[in-house]
Amino acid sequence: MAGMKVTTEEVEFERIATAARPGSSIKTAFQPRPLTSQRAQQARSRGSGVAHSSDGRLNSSRPGSAAVARPGTSLSRPGSSLGSRCGTASRIRATSAAAFNVGDATSKLYQASRLNPTIYAERETLVKALFQFLYYHEADVQKAHSLCQAVLEVERQKPSGSTGCTLSWWWQQQMGRCLLALHYPRRAEPFLQQSLASFPHPDTYLLLSRVYQRIKQPERALLVIGEVVDSRPFDVTYRLEQARIHQAMEQQEDALQLYRLVAKLHPINVESLASIAVGYFYDNNPEMALMYYRRILSLGAQSPELYCNIALCCLYGGQIDLVLPCFQRALATATQPGQKADIWYNLSFVAVTSGDFNLAKRCLQLCLTSDAQNGAALNNLAVLAAQSGDILGAKSYLNAAKDVMPDAAEVTTNLQFMDVHYKL
Repeated sequence: MAGMKVTTEEVEFERIATAARPGSSIKTAFQPRPLTSQRAQQARSRGSGVAHSSDGRLNSSRPGSAAVARPGTSLSRPGSSLGSRCGTASRIRATSAAAFNVGDATSKLYQASRLNPTIYAERETLVKALFQFLYYHEADVQKAHSLCQAVLEVERQKPSGSTGCTLSWWWQQQMGRCLLALHYPRRAEPFLQQSLASFPHPDTYLLLSRVYQRIKQPERALLVIGEVVDSRPFDVTYRLEQARIHQAMEQQEDALQLYRLVAKLHPINVESLASIAVGYFYDNNPEMALMYYRRILSLGAQSPELYCNIALCCLYGGQIDLVLPCFQRALATATQPGQKADIWYNLSFVAVTSGDFNLAKRCLQLCLTSDAQNGAALNNLAVLAAQSGDILGAKSYLNAAKDVMPDAAEVTTNLQFMDVHYKL
């Protein structure tokens, strides 16, 4: 039996090794293998339900399993075929913004630096919206100025009877606006004057008055803004501009009257209410100033400057319990170094009022930490140093304040006092 078993195994091994394998020869390599064609499977499955394998055995197929395909399995998937891919890169959808982007996929879709103004200068239906997009949305004043130049050049080449002259005043106004934003007020003045001569638009008056303020001619600015105020007496925009000009000319009474008029015309105007409060505060009436500041706070306006001013009004108005909480709120909401410097500077007056000069000195040092060019803090540090007996330190603080604020009368007076009374 053992010998017969060995012989049988050898025969089986010889038969397996020498048996022909389907598709292994060159002749039969390109012939379809049995039962590998989809049509053959479907034909046999629709028949008797019995199929033959390649070795002659009978295989029973499941009823309906070959005839019924899975839902969606026979559909072609988008981009899954080999011909739809280029190398290893995936296809970009035609509806995606990346399909139209040039350069980095993470950059902006619209690149204003690539804009050629001369191409759009003659397209009147598009160029105005394009200018507003560049100036107001992109804040690209230089490119908006180039677009204005191109449009005005196209309009100069048109005949005198053309209908395009209706846009001329608007583009001259925008040219003046761009030049004013680019700090060229002298070059902006003739464009604004020509625009005003073509059409008296109120914004042109406002821009021209700011040009005159920039070139240190506030009287002419008042004359220009007065013309539009006469035609629009109840518009608070131009009344506020008038008040700002009077305030810049140090005409506080006239400015305060205009701010009160604006508060009557527009009772929730924060600028007018704050200006009236400042007037009351420096007129030694902190209680009235506090009333206006609380009015601003009730309107929903919150800022570090507002809390700081409320704290100062409470300090000089006798409401000591509200001083430190307001200063704490101001410090908590301050984000800019200049705001923190102003708050620490005003906190030093709380320490001086309470008689704690060391705390006042520390507050002024923290003020200089946020803003090293604060001349008022340097001057007050000099006074505190002189009070404590540090004459050399006071002299150095005053010299630093003089470098920062060369025109400050208080610093000059303190330096003269030290030169007379202290021989350094």
